[in-house]
Parts: sequence; C-alpha cells; structure tokens
Amino acid sequence: MLIDVPRTRLLLQRGQISRLPEARATHLCSASGTLWITIDHDSRDIVLEPGQCFVVQTDEAVTVSALSGPAVLDLRPAAAGARQ
Repeated sequence: MLIDVPRTRLLLQRGQISRLPEARATHLCSASGTLWITIDHDSRDIVLEPGQCFVVQTDEAVTVSALSGPAVLDLRPAAAGARQ
C-alpha cells in the first residue's frame, strides 16, 4: 500500500476487513475500538486497543479487522508515526 499523505484514517465496522498488500514501514494505530492484525506467513496475531500502535516491518500482506465493534485505524508512514 502506497500512502503518500501524512495520515489516512479508516473506519471499520465489526468484522469488516481491510487488506494492505504493501504496508512495509506503515505505522498502524487504533484511534478507537479494537483492531486485529494478521500478517501473511506470520504466526502472530496482533491486537491493538485504543491508543496502541504497530509498525509493519515486512513485505508480506497485512489484514486488519475490527473485533468487537466499530474501530478506527490510523495509518501513516512509520517515520511520521515516530513524531506523535
């Protein structure tokens, strides 16, 4: 995923999925709600509660979904994420 704006915000409804095929060096944060993140060929399940973040460090595709209700996913380049 090429993100060339300072910040992108996605609203995901419960169970809704967003697939990020090229997310390396993207800073993912939960602005609200609980997000479940999985990465192709990676056994980890990453759960982000509001205010928590994760930086993608792989070329594998990333799948993000809202777990228990609506959730807001903030995406930005990792270098911008460091300036929070």
